[in-house]
Amino acid sequence: MAEPIIEVEDLVKHYPVTQGLLFKRELGRVKAVDGVNLHLDRGETLGVVGESGCGKSTLARLLLAAERPTSGTVRFEGRDIFALPRRELRALRRRIQMVLQDPYSSLNPRMTVGDIVGEPFAIHPEVAPKGQRRARVQELLELVGLDPDHVNRYPHQFSGGQRQRVGIARALALRPDVVVCDEPVSALDVSVQAQVMNLLEELQDELGLAYVFIAHDLAAVRHVSDRVAVMYLGKIVEMGDETRIYEHPTHPYTQALLSAVPVPDPERAGLDEQVVLEGEPPSPLDPPSGCRFRTRCWKAQDVCAAEEPALEAREGSSHPSACHFAAERAPGPVPDPWRPVQ
Repeated sequence: MAEPIIEVEDLVKHYPVTQGLLFKRELGRVKAVDGVNLHLDRGETLGVVGESGCGKSTLARLLLAAERPTSGTVRFEGRDIFALPRRELRALRRRIQMVLQDPYSSLNPRMTVGDIVGEPFAIHPEVAPKGQRRARVQELLELVGLDPDHVNRYPHQFSGGQRQRVGIARALALRPDVVVCDEPVSALDVSVQAQVMNLLEELQDELGLAYVFIAHDLAAVRHVSDRVAVMYLGKIVEMGDETRIYEHPTHPYTQALLSAVPVPDPERAGLDEQVVLEGEPPSPLDPPSGCRFRTRCWKAQDVCAAEEPALEAREGSSHPSACHFAAERAPGPVPDPWRPVQ
């Protein structure tokens, strides 16, 4: 098998919580990402799903080397990106780009769309000489379905979906191999979400891109992902290909998430058992001992508090799950809002 383009091993990111202005005293650490292992193959889409605050966006920043980890490694084509000299890391960043969540705040309102999409060329002038930049920007706008003659317009002159297309064009300017999409459609209307999701799929087929697609919308993740990683309180609790995760979830948290997805078919509404979680997620400043999900889990027993379950495939399970009592449970069909109900 070919070597994965990105490999993450024992990745940890803790943020210190301090008190005092002059003599800062550390009160504790927020465990945003706490021992994540995963890989991304060329040309595939890895979906990362979980509740707000589970560490998804922190993981995205670590993959981009926008932050340094407390410990652990991120290898790009076998090289640890945090051990690279600054010049090599700068060159590597050309190959890993990001599409941000909110198209209304991620674009500078004082810059034209042409300047926004062309800004990466100013940072990496070797990609496009000055005389070729306008033509290259127009090609990128056309690639994402926008009028190339609108290079002199400002972001406020575009709709939300069009602004997100501008953000995608900017991410593609340096011809990356990997694009990290941090909730790229959560701020858009459902009909516009479908257009942007379909565009991302078309670009992947055309350019051979690999995506890390981060979202809390389970239906959106299923629509684009080849494999799915479910995060809870800084850890991956279940991982597998899209079909196994959505049709045969084994971790109680995944089962609860899937049971809460609205079913658009009125003939099926209310037929599938719904799992209702009680309470709020624990604080990442002081997560529970053992299994972090045990305080909300209906399967929890004494062993769950004493021993942290490893992310591995257990008897009766077809894919890795971090649960002592992992067992497959069919949640019923998870709807895809971009495909008609059969």
